[in-house]
Amino acid sequence: MIKLITRQEAKSQGLTRYFTGKPCVHGHVDERKVANKTCVVCSHIAVAKSKAKKPEKYNEINQGWSRRNPDKVRAIHLKQNRANPARRNLWTANYRSAKDARQPSWLNAGHLFEMESIYNYCAALRSAGLDYHVDHIVPLRGDNVSGLHVPWNLQVITGAENMSKGNRFNG
Repeated sequence: MIKLITRQEAKSQGLTRYFTGKPCVHGHVDERKVANKTCVVCSHIAVAKSKAKKPEKYNEINQGWSRRNPDKVRAIHLKQNRANPARRNLWTANYRSAKDARQPSWLNAGHLFEMESIYNYCAALRSAGLDYHVDHIVPLRGDNVSGLHVPWNLQVITGAENMSKGNRFNG
C-alpha cells in the first residue's frame, strides 16, 4: 500500500514522487512526479510512444551512455545478479545450452583443445587482475545471424569492449 502524501509534503521531504490516491485525467490511480505533477503511468506511456516512433534515437542514447559508463553498467549487472541469483542461474543455464546447441558434432579433439586454450588464456588474464572476456565474434543467439561455438568464432577482448558489443555482430 502506497502512503498518501501531498505534493508539498513530498517536495519538502526531497522526494521525486507523491501519491494522492486520486485518478489522473486518464483515470490512472498511481504516483505522480513532484517536478511536473505528471502521472507516472501516463509518463511511461508517453515515453513508450516516443520510443516506438524513433527507436533508433533511444538505442543511440542508451548505447552511448553504456559506452561512456562501462563501470556503471557492470555495477548494475552485478547488483541485479546478487539480488536475484535464480535469474543469474537461469541466464547461465540458457547460455550454456545455447553454446552446446551451437557446437557442431564434427569438431575434433584439436578444435576442442584450441577452444579450451582460449578460455584458459582468458582465465589467466583475469587471474592477473585484468578484465578480459571470451567473446563470440558472431553471437550464438544474434538477432540477425547466429554463429557456431567453434575456435575460429572466439576472440579474447576487454570486458568493456564485450559489454559495449553486446549480442551484435560487427562484421
